[in-house]
Amino acid sequence: MKIKFLTLALIAIFAIGSVNAQNAERGKRDLEKKGEMMKRHDLRAERIDNFFTEEQQEQMKALRLETAKQIKPLKNQLNELEARQQTLTTAEKADMDAIYQNIDKISELKADIQKIMAKQHQEVRSLLTEEQLIKFDAQKARMKDRPQDRFRGERPPRNDRG
Repeated sequence: MKIKFLTLALIAIFAIGSVNAQNAERGKRDLEKKGEMMKRHDLRAERIDNFFTEEQQEQMKALRLETAKQIKPLKNQLNELEARQQTLTTAEKADMDAIYQNIDKISELKADIQKIMAKQHQEVRSLLTEEQLIKFDAQKARMKDRPQDRFRGERPPRNDRG
């Protein structure tokens, strides 16, 4: 009986030690990733500082503030409509007309937000020199080609079925 108890105790100790070691390793990797992200952020901020003149930076700061003031109430409405959509679609008896109307309102708000963002983009472009425009547009194209899931922390679907 004592041997069984000692064996179980040793197995438990090894299992706990193994879990702690894995957690420590994971924490170390997370710190390394955070450090790399901070370095990239600093490099990006430095490139932005070198890319735009101080006057351009001030003008863009004002544009961003103006845009944020326009978009904030629209995003609030959008969040409310999306919550309403959740309520409508999970009701015991779904009202399809209400669901469709809500979808239309959501689409309109998203289109309004996109229009404001497009206007801001063109206003930023109007502040740039020809050389800056070429670099700015090239950067925008590179960002568009990047896979979006990398930035949202999403993982590709696992294919372990079958």
